[in-house]
Amino acid sequence: MIEGRANELPDFQVFQTVIKYCLIIIVVPVFSFFITKVVLFDAILRLEPVTSSVYSAVVAVIVLHVTLGLYIYRAYSETEKPSKPVKKD
Repeated sequence: MIEGRANELPDFQVFQTVIKYCLIIIVVPVFSFFITKVVLFDAILRLEPVTSSVYSAVVAVIVLHVTLGLYIYRAYSETEKPSKPVKKD
């Protein structure tokens, strides 16, 4: 029973990592769109609504690509830890 749980743990950690990055990939670009639109382009630079929306969309796409790049980098840079053989008495 313990051996079965040991095999499930890495799968669960992979699942947690994928869910975490999925949420980051969805939430961070949406927040960056609205924050840059409201704060930077509307309040500080006082651009027209259509122009500020276009610039905010460009910022959100750039942020999306950065988060996707981080996920891909994490996926390729993970190294498999060699499992130690279990000694049987």
